[in-house]
Parts: sequence; structure tokens; C-alpha cells
Amino acid sequence: MINDKVLSIILGGGQGSRLYPLTEKRSKPAVPIAGKYRLVDIPISNCINSDIKRM
Repeated sequence: MINDKVLSIILGGGQGSRLYPLTEKRSKPAVPIAGKYRLVDIPISNCINSDIKRM
């Protein structure tokens, strides 16, 4: 399959000044959404659902 040759790079970071109360003690990608997931989980899920396994 062609996606076997695809490598994705997920970049996450930033100061998170607009999310300040949530980013006081953690980085922006680690901020929880809906109590169960983190911000970085969204692009990881998108890659998996697109059959891109190398991240």
C-alpha cells in the first residue's frame, strides 16, 4: 500500500497564552479536551484513520 511509505510529523507546542488557566502547569498539546482526550490526540487519530501508521 502507498501509505506504507508515508511518514507524518506532528508538531505541537506554543506558549498557550490564550489557554492560560489550562496551560499553567502543562503544555498546550497536553491540555485535555472533553475530559478524556488531549489536543495532540486529534492529529494522531486523523493519521490513524487515514491509514498513516508512521508518526
